[in-house]
Amino acid sequence: MPGKKTHDVLRRERKANKIQEYYYIKYATSALRVIAWIILVLGLIGSFVWGITTGGIEGGFRIVIGIIGSFLAWLGLLTARELLKLFMDVKENTINTAERITRKPD
Repeated sequence: MPGKKTHDVLRRERKANKIQEYYYIKYATSALRVIAWIILVLGLIGSFVWGITTGGIEGGFRIVIGIIGSFLAWLGLLTARELLKLFMDVKENTINTAERITRKPD
C-alpha cells in the first residue's frame, strides 16, 4: 500500500484476527470476575451462618475458616482471570518480537 509500511498493515490485520481469535475469552474473564465476587459474598454470609448456628468457640473457628476459605477462592478465581489476559499478551508480544527480528531493513 502506498504510504503504509508493511509492518503497520500486518499489525492491523493481526489485531483484527486477535479479536476473532479470542472472541470468547472476554466473556470467560467477565464470568470469572462475577463468579469470584459471588463466591466471596456467599462464602462470607455462609461462614457467618454456619458459625452462628454451631455456636461457641467451635462456631468462631468455623467463621474464621470460612472467611479465609472464601477469600482464597476469590483470590484464585481473580488470578485465573489475570492469567488468561497474561497469556494473550505474551502471545502478542512474542509475535511482535518475531516480526521485528525477522524484518528486513528498509
